[in-house]
Amino acid sequence: MDLPLDISAIKGFLGDDEAETLYRRALEESGKGPVLEIGSYCGKSTVVLGAACQQQGSIVFAVDHHRGSEEHQKGEFFHDPELFDAAEQQFDSFREFRRNISRAGLNDTVVPLVAGSEVASR
Repeated sequence: MDLPLDISAIKGFLGDDEAETLYRRALEESGKGPVLEIGSYCGKSTVVLGAACQQQGSIVFAVDHHRGSEEHQKGEFFHDPELFDAAEQQFDSFREFRRNISRAGLNDTVVPLVAGSEVASR
């Protein structure tokens, strides 16, 4: 797997074996057209998908509302205070997502769609 940065430094829940499988599948499928990711969090899997798509000259549409799931909210088990926007009083992973995509050199490969999946599906 040829990744532009160490994904272990990116917040997320993707195991090494899952990343390897995701990369191989994206490398195979992205030659046929764009890849769609539903749920990006901070971009760990997006970097994996993006690296494969970049090799194929394809792109990734990454759909996420970046407001976190129930377990990411303040007071919950997976809440991360670094991803809480105090001014807005809500969880916001989009800034971290953009930072990771940029660090990976994937700004021209990853197209973020900041919306819920129901809205984006329309």
